[in-house]
Amino acid sequence: MAMVTINGASVDADDPCALYQALYAVKLRMLSGEQVGEMSIQSPVTRETVVFSPGSMAALDRELVRLSEACTLKTTGRRVTRRWKFRY
Repeated sequence: MAMVTINGASVDADDPCALYQALYAVKLRMLSGEQVGEMSIQSPVTRETVVFSPGSMAALDRELVRLSEACTLKTTGRRVTRRWKFRY
């Protein structure tokens, strides 16, 4: 059992469902703007402020999809299928 700390909570790294919940909470914090860094550079003439996020939203989304599929496989025993019906 490898425990990791995500967003201040200890989570079992081997449990995809618990990891999904913890990372989803991080995503919500990123979307709400709570995890935003700000850097300001000031000179006598100008002032520039740069606002940035410490994480990549696309990478977080990919990991959430992977963990969601692993959680579904763990709880139901079946893989998630992505078959779409095409209508013409």
